[in-house]
Amino acid sequence: MRPGRGASGAPRREFILVAIADQDAAVRAVKETLPDAEVKVDSEATPELIAEYQVIDGEMVVLAD
Repeated sequence: MRPGRGASGAPRREFILVAIADQDAAVRAVKETLPDAEVKVDSEATPELIAEYQVIDGEMVVLAD
């Protein structure tokens, strides 16, 4: 989660879908891209979710809450 507020003034949460198989490498990639982010691994993405958002292997997509 990156610090900031949404239009309503509530804290903004963003979910990052990362298509990197190794969890440690995925967390490192997020921290390198978004150094101010509070990174928490919520779950592993299913192949169906990766396909739904058309994320290519090695890439990440930010999904706003």
